[in-house]
Amino acid sequence: MLQEIDMAAVTQFCEQPQSVLPVEQEPPFPVQPEKTDLEIPNGIWLTMFACYAVFFGALLAATGRETGAVFMIVISALYAVVYFGVASVLFTQNKPANPSLFAKGIGPLVTSTGPMSKGSVAGQILTIPLCLALFAIAIAIYRSMIFG
Repeated sequence: MLQEIDMAAVTQFCEQPQSVLPVEQEPPFPVQPEKTDLEIPNGIWLTMFACYAVFFGALLAATGRETGAVFMIVISALYAVVYFGVASVLFTQNKPANPSLFAKGIGPLVTSTGPMSKGSVAGQILTIPLCLALFAIAIAIYRSMIFG
């Protein structure tokens, strides 16, 4: 199925349909190069991980009296560790040769829709983790107010 779709895309841009493009011929459509640089400064990563730690810690503080809740929170925390751990292991397999100017902190993040400042990147990346941390803190405060 995938080969049929690829051939349809290739034959749409070629003057004469071909069964296979020669190796030396450039593809008739723009191709993006592989980009392995995550381009996110360490401060943003640390803030994100701190937010998730606060989230899980506050949930444990709010529901730590119930074994089932603790079990689910531990499983969720382990899932988060695996999620970010696998990504970091895969990233270390193919590190970028030259970090971008944004990763060095001396230029904007260049995206397909235009350049982004460090503040806008941080805002987009940290919105959900910060909201989750604040939510869990609110639940812990609410629980302590109700149950003492």
